[in-house]
Amino acid sequence: MQNPCTSIASISNLFPAHFSEAQIAKAKTLFYKKMAVKMHAFYGGKMQTLPKAPLYGFNWFNVWYTPGVSAVSTTIRADNDTSFELSNRRNLVAVVSDSTRVLGDGDCTPPGGLGVMEGKAMLMKYLGGVDAIALCIDIILYLKYIEII
Repeated sequence: MQNPCTSIASISNLFPAHFSEAQIAKAKTLFYKKMAVKMHAFYGGKMQTLPKAPLYGFNWFNVWYTPGVSAVSTTIRADNDTSFELSNRRNLVAVVSDSTRVLGDGDCTPPGGLGVMEGKAMLMKYLGGVDAIALCIDIILYLKYIEII
């Protein structure tokens, strides 16, 4: 059951009864757009990176970073396929865009496309359990784009 304080499922009930379906649709779109800007400002975006490994104390950095992680690097160097087991590689993708075609808004610039690409990353996490990182790059040349990726 949804919390009535956070539910926006019944937003249509807030509009005057004389509004047509088209007016309600337009009003809902305007509401969602204004709410999106306010919520993104409040949270500073919608995505963050959190470690899944525990950090029981400062000395655990010796395991997760240096010197311990050196053994992980050399194990992967010896057999690149172990990177799927020893890192998040098996569950991590990048949502890459130059943001020249963003949801019908056209060229939003790479920083302008971050909100949409973070949204795609959020969908991947919630719907598929896949970790994703938004990567908006300022490259127009198609071949250079492929070279970077």
